[in-house]
Amino acid sequence: MSFGTKPSTWMIGLALLASVGAGCAKKAPAPTPANVNVAALAPPAPPRATDEYRIQAGDELHVRFTYQPEMNEQIPVRPDGRISLATTGEIAATGLTPTELERLVARKSEHRLKNPEVVVVVTKIAEQRVYVGGEVMKPGYVTLLAGMTPLQAVVQTGGFRPTAKMDSVLLLTPGEGGKFSAARMDMEQVVADGIPERVRLHPGDVVYVPTTWIADMNIVVDQYVRGLIPALPRVGVGYSLSQ
Repeated sequence: MSFGTKPSTWMIGLALLASVGAGCAKKAPAPTPANVNVAALAPPAPPRATDEYRIQAGDELHVRFTYQPEMNEQIPVRPDGRISLATTGEIAATGLTPTELERLVARKSEHRLKNPEVVVVVTKIAEQRVYVGGEVMKPGYVTLLAGMTPLQAVVQTGGFRPTAKMDSVLLLTPGEGGKFSAARMDMEQVVADGIPERVRLHPGDVVYVPTTWIADMNIVVDQYVRGLIPALPRVGVGYSLSQ
């Protein structure tokens, strides 16, 4: 076989293959690090269609006993979050869904009624409110408007005091069984840097502005907030405090 001075076809093919292989061997550019503020810039998550209404102080309830209609009652939820029924005595109702309250009333009525079947209907919803406490000008209840953010609620109380620890604001949300979930909000970046808020408030939420960094939610609720809002349910266990 003679190779001559001109490159043969197969040599050219090998050169092309080597060039392609070298190109494939190059490392892909490293991904750009995620922006630390992406979460804060994200729009609020849409409400879930499965979310059930939770009873709050000031609501009016129609408690019906299917097989003992003479025990039916139309009652308000008192400011302390409790109701009183002839079959159960006093029980805590705030934070429960109507379905949860139905089960609770049925269970507590068993000592007086045989196989009670209970239906709870919320006939009147109280004014939707949130509580803003701590280092704000005028701590207290704020009427909840559609889509209200924590900063908008704080503005309704006159704004932050100079002593406010704005990067450790707590959002306390009452849930099932009188337990709370908690999330820490850095509102300093909202005020100072103009980062949009992604949190939207819900009825019964508590926005607490401390003077120092708070790590233990029990301290906030039991020592600070509970003294101002006696109707709050007990904290219990099982809460989470997001960083």
